[in-house]
Amino acid sequence: MVKSYRNQVLFSVLGLFVGYLILHPYTMVVAMIAHLHKQGNLDFSLQELATKALHSFQAEMLMMAMPFAFFGGLTGFLIGMIMDRKKRLLELKYESEKNELALQTVKEVMVTLSHHLLNANMIIGGKVRHCRKLVSDEDIVHSLQVIEEQGHRIDAVIKALRNVSEVKTTDYTTSGQVKMIDISEEIDEEIKQIQDRDSS
Repeated sequence: MVKSYRNQVLFSVLGLFVGYLILHPYTMVVAMIAHLHKQGNLDFSLQELATKALHSFQAEMLMMAMPFAFFGGLTGFLIGMIMDRKKRLLELKYESEKNELALQTVKEVMVTLSHHLLNANMIIGGKVRHCRKLVSDEDIVHSLQVIEEQGHRIDAVIKALRNVSEVKTTDYTTSGQVKMIDISEEIDEEIKQIQDRDSS
């Protein structure tokens, strides 16, 4: 939280100093020159200008200097806000581009995997159904059913990855050092659709 407001604080403080140390004395000097010009007397020296500028830092000028310092601080605060906003927009743009690239990579990988895995899984499923017609042993039939169910799960995983529209990750290891794409909800939905289709 503190880091997110760092630019506002930094530029506000800088603006305060600029308003007090530069803007206020500059205004005093300009006001003196304008007054002399109005009187038709432009005969002044750099020493007089410097004296006038230094006079602006005296105690009796503090009340006059405060609005300049406040204006400088406010300007600095607004500049800091603009810079922070631009920085956040750039970070969001970078994150969005990174997610798009990751998503595109996932889809390209899945096109390749689905081509090979779905074809192999289809053959396995066909052989399992063929074997179930030829055997009557209850243990073997149960094993074939387990194989078929896991084949459906492979189908669901591939379809979920092919249809993924957002890259969400979850921890693959307890340490959190290895991540995997979180598609558990999508897999459950695909399996439910397969089961509904098979039961109909």
